[in-house]
Amino acid sequence: MLPKIAFYSEILPIVLYLLLLSRNKGEGLRVIFFYCCFSWLTETIIFNRLHLHIPDYIHDSGFTILEFTFISYFAYTSLQGKILKKIPLIGALIFYPVAIIYFTRKQEGFDSMPASVEAILIITYCILLLYEQINNPEVLFVYNTKKFWVTIAFFLYFSSTLFLFLYARNFTQSEYAKYWNINNFFEILKNILFSVSFILNKSKDPYLQNLTSDA
Repeated sequence: MLPKIAFYSEILPIVLYLLLLSRNKGEGLRVIFFYCCFSWLTETIIFNRLHLHIPDYIHDSGFTILEFTFISYFAYTSLQGKILKKIPLIGALIFYPVAIIYFTRKQEGFDSMPASVEAILIITYCILLLYEQINNPEVLFVYNTKKFWVTIAFFLYFSSTLFLFLYARNFTQSEYAKYWNINNFFEILKNILFSVSFILNKSKDPYLQNLTSDA
């Protein structure tokens, strides 16, 4: 039941982004929209409906590489500090060699090493994004910004699945079916938080609006 809910939950942020397009211009949300579309298409069209016989290492490694690319681009464009902005570039220099080496070895099974490195790097990006948002004097309530909810979505998902990714390669089929529900649950949560971001009205901080109106 949970895998199906996780699967269909991927559609929700896509639909909400399109319905509320005028609210979701800027803030890197287009990248998140494309990421959601990519994730959904990967699961639906390529592997569930067309039934292409694609090896697991292409499916898993290809998804991990493209997922990391989308999220890194979001982090790079969202970070404002000159020093902090370099960290996603350094992260790319760490991740891509690991992912490419794993890919060229054509190892079957879950790509635990690239996925774990990806998770660690993205958790780091999320911490930096939250730090920068909290210390932004123009934003008194970070939960009123769309980027906050996107950042929290990625932070909760990857911090909760990191150890799952580390050990997934050694799971038996029964263990995989049992423990992968952790991924499914946080996948649902991630999509709900994306949806919150897309629903949120693009407006200034209420406190700053009151100051402006009083002036």
